[in-house]
Amino acid sequence: MDIGKSISFVFEDKKWIEKVLIGGLIALLTVVFSWTIIVGFIGGALMLGYMVALIRNVRKQEAHPLPAWDEWGEKIVSGIKLMVILFVWSIPLIIVSLPFLILIGVAGDSDSGFAGFLALCFSCFTIIYAVVLFLATPAITVRFSETEKISSGFEFSEILAFTRDHIGDIIIAVIVIWLVQIAASFVGSLLCGVGLFFTSIWAMMVQGHLYGQIGLEDAAVVGGDSLELSPGDVMPGVGELTDSVQDSADEAVDVVDDVSEGVEDAVDAGEEIVNSDD
Repeated sequence: MDIGKSISFVFEDKKWIEKVLIGGLIALLTVVFSWTIIVGFIGGALMLGYMVALIRNVRKQEAHPLPAWDEWGEKIVSGIKLMVILFVWSIPLIIVSLPFLILIGVAGDSDSGFAGFLALCFSCFTIIYAVVLFLATPAITVRFSETEKISSGFEFSEILAFTRDHIGDIIIAVIVIWLVQIAASFVGSLLCGVGLFFTSIWAMMVQGHLYGQIGLEDAAVVGGDSLELSPGDVMPGVGELTDSVQDSADEAVDVVDDVSEGVEDAVDAGEEIVNSDD
């Protein structure tokens, strides 16, 4: 893994200033208008989709993998798909956290040792699953970037095997990303706080490049002793959920394409009117 390349590749792009500025403005607007919910959601999806495009370019070993801020519709849909995948992976954590909080309250209000014991068991599971999910997130993102299909985010056998086989690179990437985020926060705070939005975009780009490097090896190649798990084996109903969301996402892509074609037709019509007046 070339850590130095992940940190410096942004500045090797001839249009890096433009791309960082656009990304920073998107991040700024996402936060400023986050109270509308929909703007915050779309802005977050757009940035996630941008990172997916970056990962894909790194895996293709392009000389300058930093994507342009174009094809927003496709990037937003891609980001929404990844959001859905990560949310579904987080469902066990959410489900376990609720009884854990309840048991903490019961144990605090009484001298019930059993309630305290159960709270301890739930907390142990929560910590273990959180760590597993944290380490599996790069593999989940890389697998999704290969096909951009929601179902690829629930190929549990491949994802867990990929995480196991690349655990060294993943831990290194996680540490580097953490340090880069700290550095980005420090530098951004020096620029009257507003700089945080632009330095955070650079940190996101570094994260995407590191994920892309982890995915340079074919994620589909896994160890022969991995368990054959289907989404339904781990969480019943996930298969049907992913198929439904995938169909909805495909319909969203069609709608975005129709709107784009409509805009292009309107522009062409406007140009013809202007030319006819001349």
